[in-house]
Amino acid sequence: MSSEEMLYAQGAKIWVPHAEQVWESATLEESYRKGAGFLKICTESGSLKEVKLKADGSDLPPLRNPAILVGQNDLTTLSYLHEPGVLYNLRVRFCERQIIYTYCGIILVAINPYAEMPLYGPSIIRAYRGHAMGDLEPHIFALAEEAYTKLERENCNLSIIVSGESGAGKTVSAKYAMRYFAAVGGSESETQVERKVLASSPIMEAFGNAKTTRNDNSSRFGKFTKLLFRNQMGVMYLQGATMHTYLLEKSRVVYQAQGERNYHIFYQLCAARAKYPELVLDHQDKFEFLNMGGAPDIERVSDADQFNETVQAMTVLGFSIQQIADIVKILAGILHLGNIQVSKKFNEGSEEEDTDSCEIFHNDIHLQITGDLLRVSAEDLRRWLLMRKIESVNEYVLIPNSIEAAQAARDALAKHIYAKLFQYIVGVLNKSLNNGSKQCSFIGVLDIYGFETFEVNSFEQFCINYANEKLQQQFNQHVFKLEQEEYLKEGITWTMIDFYDNQPCIDLIESRLGVLDLLDEECRMPKGSDESWAGKLIGKCSKFPHFEKPRFGTTSFFIKHFSDTVEYDVNGFLEKNRDTVSKELTQVLSESNMSLVKQVMTLEEIDTLSVDPAKSSTLGGRVVISAGRKQQGKDTRRRVVPSKQHRKTVGSQFQESLASLISTLHATTPHYVRCIKPNDDKVAFKWETAKIIQQLRACGVLETVRISAAGFPSRWLYPDFYMRYQLLVYRSKLDKNDMKTSCRNIVMKWIPDEDKYRFGNTQIFFRAGQVAFLEQVRANLRKKYITIVQSVVRRFIYRRRFLRLQLVIGGIQRHARGFLARQRVQKMREARAGLILSKYARGWLCRRRFLRLRHSIAGIQTYARGMMARSKFHAMRDHYRAVQIQRFVRGALARRAYQKRRRNIIICQAAIRRFLARRQFKRLKAEAKTISHMENKYMGLENKIISMQQRIDELNRDNSNLKHKTSEISVLKMKLELKKTLEAEFKNVKAACQDKDKLIEALNKQLEAERDEKMQLLEENGHAQEDWISQKQTWRLENEELRRQIDEIIEMAKNAEVSQRTQEDRMMAEIDNRELNEAYQRAIKDKEVIENENYMLKEELSRLTAGSFSLHGRKASNASSQNEDDVGYASAKNTLDINRPPDLLSKNYAYNDSTSLVVKLRAILEEEKLKHKNLQEQYIKLASRHKPTEDSFRPACRPTGRGP
Repeated sequence: MSSEEMLYAQGAKIWVPHAEQVWESATLEESYRKGAGFLKICTESGSLKEVKLKADGSDLPPLRNPAILVGQNDLTTLSYLHEPGVLYNLRVRFCERQIIYTYCGIILVAINPYAEMPLYGPSIIRAYRGHAMGDLEPHIFALAEEAYTKLERENCNLSIIVSGESGAGKTVSAKYAMRYFAAVGGSESETQVERKVLASSPIMEAFGNAKTTRNDNSSRFGKFTKLLFRNQMGVMYLQGATMHTYLLEKSRVVYQAQGERNYHIFYQLCAARAKYPELVLDHQDKFEFLNMGGAPDIERVSDADQFNETVQAMTVLGFSIQQIADIVKILAGILHLGNIQVSKKFNEGSEEEDTDSCEIFHNDIHLQITGDLLRVSAEDLRRWLLMRKIESVNEYVLIPNSIEAAQAARDALAKHIYAKLFQYIVGVLNKSLNNGSKQCSFIGVLDIYGFETFEVNSFEQFCINYANEKLQQQFNQHVFKLEQEEYLKEGITWTMIDFYDNQPCIDLIESRLGVLDLLDEECRMPKGSDESWAGKLIGKCSKFPHFEKPRFGTTSFFIKHFSDTVEYDVNGFLEKNRDTVSKELTQVLSESNMSLVKQVMTLEEIDTLSVDPAKSSTLGGRVVISAGRKQQGKDTRRRVVPSKQHRKTVGSQFQESLASLISTLHATTPHYVRCIKPNDDKVAFKWETAKIIQQLRACGVLETVRISAAGFPSRWLYPDFYMRYQLLVYRSKLDKNDMKTSCRNIVMKWIPDEDKYRFGNTQIFFRAGQVAFLEQVRANLRKKYITIVQSVVRRFIYRRRFLRLQLVIGGIQRHARGFLARQRVQKMREARAGLILSKYARGWLCRRRFLRLRHSIAGIQTYARGMMARSKFHAMRDHYRAVQIQRFVRGALARRAYQKRRRNIIICQAAIRRFLARRQFKRLKAEAKTISHMENKYMGLENKIISMQQRIDELNRDNSNLKHKTSEISVLKMKLELKKTLEAEFKNVKAACQDKDKLIEALNKQLEAERDEKMQLLEENGHAQEDWISQKQTWRLENEELRRQIDEIIEMAKNAEVSQRTQEDRMMAEIDNRELNEAYQRAIKDKEVIENENYMLKEELSRLTAGSFSLHGRKASNASSQNEDDVGYASAKNTLDINRPPDLLSKNYAYNDSTSLVVKLRAILEEEKLKHKNLQEQYIKLASRHKPTEDSFRPACRPTGRGP
């Protein structure tokens, strides 16, 4: 049986192509026979299929790896190294185990999880420190530790190349790698260096990253960061860093596709516009350069917070406050520049449009703001936006710009300013990160764009894919070199491995008469265009196998890259390659009054990787060579833009930078990180097979697998191989002391073809599939041996089971007979016991029945006797109640008859009395009309009035005497209280004088020590005296006003008293004397209380006025400085308060309440007015209650006698 027939047996797992999932798992329904034309399989979905095969079996479907190898940390350890095996292994690790890192030889494959993972804390850094690559789970820290360990051990230069498409996580991976180097290469004395290295990331992300349809934080430039280390006592310490940038996407400044954003810094600045009102910024939707994509916000990201983080990072990296302010102004100037409106222009005297020129209004607000922010002439800026200059040999001509040309000039200027500003910022970062010390070695971290292909591919995608071609070539050469070194180290014979070489594609791009050469040649042509360049490409480059011309038209061309064939649209290639900006506009900016604008516009572009850092001053991704500047004259140094003949195109600059980068990478030991984007929806742990397989092909992972599979990918150490496969040979051919010979015997027995394996010094090397073959053989042998062991074990088990069953049956019979005998005896015992129990049960039942019957009869008798007694009692009670009812009824009838007779008698008497009263009334009526009767009547009334008048006079005299005495008593009380108050104040003043004496002594000592401040204190004292005099005058006026108001209140009270006295005289003649006297006394007392309180207020005011003259002048100042924000005397007050002793401060603050007392006095006065008003209202109500009316005189006029 051949190895293919053994491997493709019934039940074997294979992979078959699938339209959507790319590869699908299937199971063989029949074993494969050599020469068969098809295979019957059952797919994972359950469908049965037939797979057609060639007669020689060369197109057999790939086999699945054994279950023991699924989920391996390293893809190269798989037995079957093919595309579906690699894809399935990554899927198991990513989706089922949620592991984002996997090794593929020297490559670290990182899949973006789109979720926060707890994998990058300080504890994780400490866990990977000191461990070799492969000891722990795959991680970016493990790769960084491998590089750092090699740096410490060999003191050589290394590099980490991070690549992948947009959104795959390149920037994050590079950031974590630099974080690891900053952590392990730092010390307590150099935390500032680590902080600066980490702080450079938010700045570069703000100025170089933007939101795209594939990634919210996509890097729109390439970056190669050198982390510089120095050797100190055998330990490598982080010394600094330098940064080199590639191909910033300047076109994004003026144009964004739908769903994308401009660079983050613009939106951050608009979110923080409240901090910079001088920039005259508005919402981001108001600017033309920011609202094209229609997606100005990023979910769960605050632009305002990001701006604060960016400014803080710039501060850490040495940007001054003025530099940050100038950078912000330049950014705002770019935004306002984009809002300058270019409108149509009409011919003079007609409404015909002039299509060859345009107009920008002088009063354009954004034009003026741009000029103010950039400190340039707005009129010059307007002029050169509307005009362009064409120079000849001896003269120049001014030509007006059309609307499209003016807008293109405006956009080109904005792109030029931002690119220069980006270059300047990178230069400042390099200057801050690199302290100028001599470097020992470095670790370079390359964060560069991955292979890109879109619906419309332009110059940027061409340069990006060109860079990836060069990097892929470098990667292939490095992998092949490592394979060679491994084989030489193990001492095995090997043949040349055939791998894909993309040198023809690179020749197509960079060779003579290649794409870049023809592009530069066309850019030098005066009338060069994209269409003519495309025609030259089709004519000159058709000989290259990697070039294809389109079927229709000449506006595009195809290049077969290593990962895919890409169609490039030629529109815009020449303009982007020239990268031209108006010389006059740059001259306007170079004449700016802002130093930063001048400095930015004079930057020159020279590759940092191709010059000596000691002889150049780093300015970002480009440098200005100092020695060259010294050799130039003044006129040459002032030159802003080089001439067209010597100015390099963007393509040539990028080609030179890329060549220097590749040479740098060749001089270092590279480590590779390939970032994979699992889906376009940015959903956590979502797997899209078609997208991932395309990235694996593009980033070189499958090429690495293919190179490994072309050689000897499976490698086993002799001890490991011996322990696993020792059962494949007889024990006589095994020797534990000579494992190499034992392993040779095992391999030679089962693999007769010597080309399928090699024996190295420490390892055995196998071709692809041989380990799986040995696994299959091992599984078959184990199955055979296990079957024999199972048969013997089953015989032993069944015989032992029979003997045990026989023994058990005999025991069961014996125990059954005994059980039956015991059961019979138990029944006999139960019958006898039942008779005895029934006898006692019958006796107990009879006794219980008798006792129940006796108890029932006794209960019935008891209830019967009770019922008879109750019925007898009820009869007697009813009889008694009937007798009582009869008694009350007879009494009621007798009383009713008596009342009736009495009422009739009274009616008769009343009639008789009425008759007699009428007779007497008529007699008195006639008698009243006589004069003598009237005289007798009024004589008694006059005597009564005279007596009452005398009584009223006596009461008035007593009242006046009491009032006088009461006022004297109140005055005496007030004098007594005043005397007590004066005594207490005298004691307080005496104590205060003693304290003041002590304070004066302390002040004298302090004044001697503070002679330098004496003049200032005297001046402040003079001001305080003036304030005191003015405040005293104010208080005097307020006191006079208070006295006048009190006098008015007293006068009003007296007038009210005089006006009501007559009414009181008339009222007191008729009301009750006691009640009136008490009400009057209460009113008098209330009036005296008001007068006493007013008098006390006057005394307190006079005392405060007299006491205020004895105070120092600082009181008035403090009294007038109730507000903490007092402008006039705030400085003087603070100076004195700081220099005074605490005791003096407490004394002075005791007299600062005079103003508050005045306010209190006013409040008390208002309360007294309200009290007086309420008393007056109560008095009026009381007087109205006892006012004499006509009815009050009637009782005095009635006759005292009553008729018969």
